[in-house]
Amino acid sequence: MTDKRYQVFISATYTDLREERGMLLQTLPTLGCLPTTVEAHTQSLSTMVNIRRRIDDCDYFILLLGSRYGSLMPSGVSYTHMEYVYAATKQKPILVLMHEAPETRPDELQEHKVEGKLKFGDFRKVLQREREHIVYWRDAKDLASALHNAIPALIKRHPTLGWTRLTGKEANSQVITNPELEKECEQLKKRIKELEAERERWLNSAVGSVENLAKGDDILEVVYRCKAYAGGNCQDVNGKTRISWNELLVSFGSNLLQAQTEEFMAAKINERLQKNALAEIQREYPKTHAVVDVQISPSSFNAIKMQFRVLGFIQRVTRDNDQKQWWQMTAIGERSLASLMSVRRGSNRPVF
Repeated sequence: MTDKRYQVFISATYTDLREERGMLLQTLPTLGCLPTTVEAHTQSLSTMVNIRRRIDDCDYFILLLGSRYGSLMPSGVSYTHMEYVYAATKQKPILVLMHEAPETRPDELQEHKVEGKLKFGDFRKVLQREREHIVYWRDAKDLASALHNAIPALIKRHPTLGWTRLTGKEANSQVITNPELEKECEQLKKRIKELEAERERWLNSAVGSVENLAKGDDILEVVYRCKAYAGGNCQDVNGKTRISWNELLVSFGSNLLQAQTEEFMAAKINERLQKNALAEIQREYPKTHAVVDVQISPSSFNAIKMQFRVLGFIQRVTRDNDQKQWWQMTAIGERSLASLMSVRRGSNRPVF
């Protein structure tokens, strides 16, 4: 006997949708869905990587939209909007639960800032243009009723693997042992580690003097791609910024004191690029009011990664049963990072 369940990420503003969020958290488990969400007070740039990981792990994404746009990120986009864009770029099946008439809700649930009202209106227009299936609701009771129809339809329209809990004999039947195969696997793992170590020694011996390599306050032009919003429209645009190698090192260095995946390293650089992305994109597209989903170009990221590798600041790390690329700071890299981030006497902030 099997019992299938689906992981569902709920994206919603906080103070204006407390009752509705609670309704989703109660109703979804009865429909075979395990909800996960992030509370508003925990949202910041530093937690966006964890939010993306949660979305990556989910089978479905639910956007609950009431009458507020939500707290803004430095890029000018709300956290809820950013979560939606990320889920869309990851091609997650999306269900939009949109309030039918947000202007009729009580005043305390409304956006009071002019900027928030404009961005909320633009966001609704984008959703109504991009999404083929939108479920409209008026109150929490109406929302619970709508879910009983919308969730089965979403699962039928976009079937995913989900996960299945096996019980009894089914679980036991999945456990298969082969001593000879296990021994061969262990030998292969050992050989892979030996080859990786040999490769690292070869790379270290092949690297010559780094005196002529760009580093420190030298400037690199970094190319990235992002989504730009203007007047309710969204388009993919290319951007570029000039940034020093020291700035790049600070952007991800402290997170690589322990081994991290290459995707994580790129995500931390993306966070740094996003700080100036709005102003940079506005130079070419003046009407842009927000940018989201800043992604460094593969060529720029590879150049950064290999430069720090050749400088001896980072090194590859192997993980058993993991085919991903893992990187970690070396002792040289840690010393350079410590020098940049240490606080000098008489100062209340790091040197860099």
